[in-house]
Amino acid sequence: MLRGLLRSKEDQVREKVEQHLKDGMRMLGDKFYNGAMVEFDKAMSINPQDVYPRLKEELAQFAAMGNLESAVSIGLNLIKDNNRDFELANRLGNYARELKNYPQAEQLYKTALKAKQNYEPAFYNLAACMARVDKYDEAVISSVSSFNDLTDFVYPDFIGPEKILELMRQEIESAKEERVAEKIQELQLLKEQKLNEGATVEASHFDLDIKRIQEKALNATVEDFLDEFQRLIETDTEQANNHIYNLGLFSLRNNRIDIAEDAFKRLNEADYFYKPMLLNLCLAKAGKLEEGIAGMSRLLGGNEFNRYNNVNIGLMYKKAKKKFLATKYLIKTASLLEKSGGIYSMRKLVRQAHRAFEDGHFAKALSFYKIACTEYPEPLLWLRMGEIYREQKKIDEATRCYKELLAAYPDNEEGKAKLKEMHDYYFSKAEQLMHNMKFKPATDYVHKALGILRLPETVKKAAAIYSQLKNSEKEEQYLEEYRQMMDEVKRQEQEKERLVLLAEARACMSKKNYMKAIQFLESALRMKVDKQVFMQLAGLYKGLKKMNDLQDLIRRWEKMVEHQEKMAKFAKEQEREKTGQD
Repeated sequence: MLRGLLRSKEDQVREKVEQHLKDGMRMLGDKFYNGAMVEFDKAMSINPQDVYPRLKEELAQFAAMGNLESAVSIGLNLIKDNNRDFELANRLGNYARELKNYPQAEQLYKTALKAKQNYEPAFYNLAACMARVDKYDEAVISSVSSFNDLTDFVYPDFIGPEKILELMRQEIESAKEERVAEKIQELQLLKEQKLNEGATVEASHFDLDIKRIQEKALNATVEDFLDEFQRLIETDTEQANNHIYNLGLFSLRNNRIDIAEDAFKRLNEADYFYKPMLLNLCLAKAGKLEEGIAGMSRLLGGNEFNRYNNVNIGLMYKKAKKKFLATKYLIKTASLLEKSGGIYSMRKLVRQAHRAFEDGHFAKALSFYKIACTEYPEPLLWLRMGEIYREQKKIDEATRCYKELLAAYPDNEEGKAKLKEMHDYYFSKAEQLMHNMKFKPATDYVHKALGILRLPETVKKAAAIYSQLKNSEKEEQYLEEYRQMMDEVKRQEQEKERLVLLAEARACMSKKNYMKAIQFLESALRMKVDKQVFMQLAGLYKGLKKMNDLQDLIRRWEKMVEHQEKMAKFAKEQEREKTGQD
């Protein structure tokens, strides 16, 4: 009997566990994740030894199906009861990151590292998470390893020919060879002169001098380069600033920090984009790492995508023995370089994109333009992307490019013209279909045209098409919109005219032609209720002692204001009625 009672109790416990698991799974299916977690927690509290492996198996199945929300929901219960499972915590962090839940992902990676301090996947995943880079585990570690061999910072290119240092080396060494040859020739002549004079001992001294000169290295030294840059600064005055920049860059790369810093400070930041970064590198190489890091952080605040700033702040942190921060920025750099094909300079990437476009390699150009326009906003990028899409007959994509251009540069005339072309393409299609009595397909094209530009003639065309389709509600809707648009056009034209009148009035007043100024101001006031114009007129009438005109102006002004208030109240009531009907 006792055995039966015990068995019955065990069955009850098992049934309870099964019910909690069943309810939890049902809630997951309904996306009630918090409720599911509560049910799994109850099951775990009853029988953790049996429930833990079962939930872990369910987690794996959900993850395999791509249902990461459910996998994380289950996993959080498992971590709660076994926070030493660092591999599971790391995996859950990856799932949370794929779901863009970065705070949760960070917490899970930290849980993994708390369980195992030197667990590399969690360390690198946490850095990637904070850098907002979607790489995981070994892929993250591999991307950072490409920077392991760097012993110095990464510098921008010199200004001038692509192999400027090699060309300078050749010139320096060639000049040295010429000077040595001349010196040897001079010593040979002096030796022969001594021999002719019978001074054999003195002549032998020249052999020693010639031997010393021949043994002297002819390789270009750092000092030779510095002298050559200085010579160019002094002689090539038109390009002097570029030579100063190159002098600074060469000096920095060769640890002549004082020369580098002095050179960069002589340059205008507006003309030399990399000047702030290079001055920060001067600080870092001078041992002032914290100042260099602070300066680089400020630069990244202005442009988080700059590859030079990201890699160099990462290398600064590496020199400062701050491994995690170094890893974070180097991961970000690796991700950015992957997008730009290993190119650090966005300007260089843009040049390559333009070259590919001009050579007809549109796929390559487009891939570079897509990257560049997110980091290096320039109208030509969007214009050329639009042109490529149009070449590919992708009208919607081309339209989007022109809209993005105008969102960034609202006054760009070429962008406006291109967008008008896209609008006209669809508008002409709608007109053609309407001409062929195909009214239903015509609506599709007129709506596409309106999606690009909402022009009065397009709205009117839409009304006409719906009229043919006997859809009076739509027809009236577009006709009302057309009337409002035309009223707005009229209002804008009148406002332009009014501003011209006010300008004329100001010109007359400056010439003390007050009567003419009054005429212009009166015309302007009739167009719009404008208190400033009223005050100007009142001042003129009062100053000219035209009291009757002043009284008439005041009466007219009161009526205008009263009328305006009534119209505003009427419009408000109309809007309220319309809203109530809707």
